[in-house]
Amino acid sequence: MSKRITFEALLARREQREADKLKVGMLDIPGSDAGLEARMPPQKAVLELYGELSAAGGAMEALECGRHALYAVCPQLQDRKLQAELGVAENPMGIIDALFSLPEQDDLGGKALRFLGLLPEKLPGRDGGDAEEQAGDPGLETVKN
Repeated sequence: MSKRITFEALLARREQREADKLKVGMLDIPGSDAGLEARMPPQKAVLELYGELSAAGGAMEALECGRHALYAVCPQLQDRKLQAELGVAENPMGIIDALFSLPEQDDLGGKALRFLGLLPEKLPGRDGGDAEEQAGDPGLETVKN
């Protein structure tokens, strides 16, 4: 049986939630020593991504959700000047195709979803598998990073 949470612990949880709204991190770009800055988007965007991930019925839909998450958390990818320079100003999401290969998009999308807390953190397994594979949750199998 769980013990009752204290008043101080509830206050600490509230402070942590406020700090999480300002969360900043780095998403390492596969095969390079560089990374993209990641910032927590507004809660509405996170909820939309959560719904998209939950509704993903296959690998293509899960990959697309990861691409949306990557775009949502990386302010560098939302830079209008960069989009114009790359010729994707009319289709801002096209910046992801312009910069990253499909395997890189898969990897970075998974990292973005983990940054948002929508996928569990990777855990090393016996065969190097990740947390989604180890957990045996069929709803998360489609996003393998």
